[in-house]
Amino acid sequence: MHLFICNNRSLRHKGTVVLETERFVLRQFQLKDVHDVFVNWASDMDSAKYNAWNVHENENETNMYVSEWIDNYKKNNYYHWAIVDKDDEEVIGSISVSNIKNRKNYCEIGYTVAKKRWNEGIATEVLIYVIEFLTIDVGFEKLHAMHDVRNMASGRVMEKAGMFFVKNQRRMFLGGQNFIMNCSVYEYKK
Repeated sequence: MHLFICNNRSLRHKGTVVLETERFVLRQFQLKDVHDVFVNWASDMDSAKYNAWNVHENENETNMYVSEWIDNYKKNNYYHWAIVDKDDEEVIGSISVSNIKNRKNYCEIGYTVAKKRWNEGIATEVLIYVIEFLTIDVGFEKLHAMHDVRNMASGRVMEKAGMFFVKNQRRMFLGGQNFIMNCSVYEYKK
């Protein structure tokens, strides 16, 4: 005998739609954003230190990544927002969703904010808003976020956004340089 568990709550994928917080517009990346992405975080060692990506050598490298992100917007289950300051329209960070498990209504969320804008509550503001969108509008029931155990500030952001600490774990990140990171995992349940 086989037992099948039927999940009656299916996800309503909407893709990377425009969202707006008090201070920021969250929108799809555009090619005109390459310079801001490169200068504000992709080329910055301090921004990359606790993240699973390598510092970009030049804007051409950043252009390749941004072009790939733009191409992925064709999929309605792709979520990757540019964080745009309403005052000067500068792209000062990103927030994205990965590891989507449709049957489990689960995803992981990650974010980066330009070093020059750290400690302004930006990550907390956008994370709260994106969690609300993902749970209410899309239907995710469980979200995880993780940070390098040395990056305690990111853990505080997750807690302020309503997430709670689950565990520490080692994660392997595959890419240009494969590496293992000790991470603190946080969870949000609807």
